[in-house]
Amino acid sequence: KYTGAPYYAAQSALHCGIDLATVFCAKEAAVPIKCYSPELMVQSAYSIDELDVLLEEETALLDELKRCQQSNDVTNEMNEMEILATMEKLENHSEEKQQLLVQSELLKKNDDKMELLVERLAKMKELEGELERLRERKDVFVTGIVETISSAFPALHALCIGPGLGRHPIVFLAVEKVIRKAIEVDLTLILDADALFMLSLEEYQSVLSELHNYPKCVMTPNVMEKRRLDNAAVKENGNVGERKHSNIVVQKGNADTISNMHHTMQCEEEGGLKRSGGIGDVLAGTISTFMAWNDILEKKKDNGNASVPPSVENQKQYQRVFASWAACCAVKRGTNLAFRKKKRAMSALDVIGEMGEVLASMEEELQSLELSHVGVESAEDATTFR
Repeated sequence: KYTGAPYYAAQSALHCGIDLATVFCAKEAAVPIKCYSPELMVQSAYSIDELDVLLEEETALLDELKRCQQSNDVTNEMNEMEILATMEKLENHSEEKQQLLVQSELLKKNDDKMELLVERLAKMKELEGELERLRERKDVFVTGIVETISSAFPALHALCIGPGLGRHPIVFLAVEKVIRKAIEVDLTLILDADALFMLSLEEYQSVLSELHNYPKCVMTPNVMEKRRLDNAAVKENGNVGERKHSNIVVQKGNADTISNMHHTMQCEEEGGLKRSGGIGDVLAGTISTFMAWNDILEKKKDNGNASVPPSVENQKQYQRVFASWAACCAVKRGTNLAFRKKKRAMSALDVIGEMGEVLASMEEELQSLELSHVGVESAEDATTFR
């Protein structure tokens, strides 16, 4: 369904100067995305049609199991009513007569009810068995998706998840596992769009907490996505207010705010007057590029050292925030140039087309001027730049 978003994200990365970009997607989306650009490597990781069939079967089994359970509940309620009625009959009789009446009631009713109950319990057991087998099949699909994507990790410098992802529950299960595997191998993550929606769901709050403590994760929420994530964080950790985490958050807006636990930067670069669809995907791809370059530089400086002193780690955190800030500035400048040329006809593709010129101009500015920050605001363990 969503073939434009992953194309915009990957193509913007290529236009920023990245060497190779691979799109992992549904089989049904692979051909359209590949047709958009021969430069992109496109890998189908699953079939959405097959996942839909699994989901429909699971939903049908759960509904039938629920109906059986409700039928048993109704039967139990009826039994209680019958017991009360029998007790009323016994009130005015001797103890011997009461025993005879009870035996009579049991003989009349128990055989049929026991047979019905056994039949329903057998049906429930059968449904539970089918459900277990279906979930085993689902686990096989999810494992296949995760292995397809994670097998490429050694060749990647950054992984962007979200543009064009959609909200399929089985895909979300796979994404959670992919995120955890990426954290295990210290891979830079950029999370946007429906990946952020997934993290706002109650069942994924544990992975959200993990990502909050992962400094090589960049989240790029808009206002609504930020509100959902904040609400999810409050549910998980209580009233955290404006508490910051180790990961980077790029709060998109008229002026983008980029922050982590120790550093805050604000991109006040003037953008274009039109906010066309797909620019958020362009930003996700551009941030992925800058973070990939930063990852290469980090590893080069570390030179294989597993541990670094706190001062070096703090510098790394600043450089990651700076890389995200530079990407935001590049996209804002790109939208400005594209709007000047195309006016109302501007689209995300026009912004992507300007990225080469934008980055060249930024490089020229760096070569001619020392990088300066105007309006520095300092606080303990925090620095804000504009």
